[in-house]
Amino acid sequence: MAWPLIAAQIEMQTARGNALFDIYEGIVIIDGIEFTIPVHIGDEIPDTVLRVLWLDIMQLIVNKPNGILTLEIVK
Repeated sequence: MAWPLIAAQIEMQTARGNALFDIYEGIVIIDGIEFTIPVHIGDEIPDTVLRVLWLDIMQLIVNKPNGILTLEIVK
């Protein structure tokens, strides 16, 4: 099943300069709650990029030495 396309060839600034991205609708499930998020995919970017707007409602904690990433809903 293909991800629904939201917008095609949107120019955005990256650490490598400007790049064109297609933006798709993605779904993540955290703590049993389903969220719809924009997913950016660019030809020059090797990884899929999830926008950080969801961090307005979530807390992200990275404990790199122990290899633990925690994402919690902020209430």
